[in-house]
Amino acid sequence: MSDTAHYRFQSDQARRLARQVTDAAVREKLLEMAEEYGRYADLIEARSAEQVPAAAVAH
Repeated sequence: MSDTAHYRFQSDQARRLARQVTDAAVREKLLEMAEEYGRYADLIEARSAEQVPAAAVAH
């Protein structure tokens, strides 16, 4: 599993758990975690996209 897929999976898991809990504070924390995992995945994708053109130019 790629890093991006891992973080997307963790984000989905946190959202699923958030829908199941009844404690508002726990739900909020899980949703914050889900957002953070999503941001990590976005950063990894952005960095990968930046590296591809540089590699293509080198060849």
